[in-house]
Amino acid sequence: MGRCDSFVVETDVHFPTDINLLFDAVRKMIQIAAIISQGIGTSMWRQSAYNIKKFKRLYRIVQRLKHSTSKDEKKKAKKARQIMDAHKAYIELAEKYILKAKSTIEMMESSDIINAVRAQELQTYINFALWQIDLIKRRVLQDEKIPHRDKIFSIFEPHTEWISKGKAGVPQELGLRVCILEDQYGFILHHRVMEKETDDKVAVAMVRSDTKQIFWPQGMQFDKGFYNPW
Repeated sequence: MGRCDSFVVETDVHFPTDINLLFDAVRKMIQIAAIISQGIGTSMWRQSAYNIKKFKRLYRIVQRLKHSTSKDEKKKAKKARQIMDAHKAYIELAEKYILKAKSTIEMMESSDIINAVRAQELQTYINFALWQIDLIKRRVLQDEKIPHRDKIFSIFEPHTEWISKGKAGVPQELGLRVCILEDQYGFILHHRVMEKETDDKVAVAMVRSDTKQIFWPQGMQFDKGFYNPW
């Protein structure tokens, strides 16, 4: 007899929002650009620590702003303008640092292997920052509802998924699903990391893989999440 079940392996990430993911990306971008700048003998990032603090102040302002619950339409409109203006200032400073980081890459010697690796890492964080800026513009400035497929939940562990398994008291988990197949004695026979997959998509694959590698089970137990009428 076999039993198949899945669980979430949580990744070590903070709760993601558009603004804190942008802060993460810009902070790392500035830190790496400062290291590169020092290595190539320029002083363009000599105020890198101050730059991060300046950006963090704008982040805190945006973070504290909440939509008004007042019934007065004028107060609600005023608060909405404050929120929009704070996000614009936050984005504009991020874009300023991105342009400066791109200039840093252009100043580097491409023949230097270490510089090439650092440039690639810097470009990765630039790309993350640009992605988050686009999401903030769409959500806040254009009042668009962002599709789940467009969201990133960690720039340090980008494989992280937002998982809602319907557990009592656990509305969501951040990590990756892992499916395991075990025998009646609790020995794990097979496992599968489920990137962008749900239980109902892996049931048949898990059994087929196990029967090829280990044994032909007389029976297999699944919970209702693995059921697929097709």
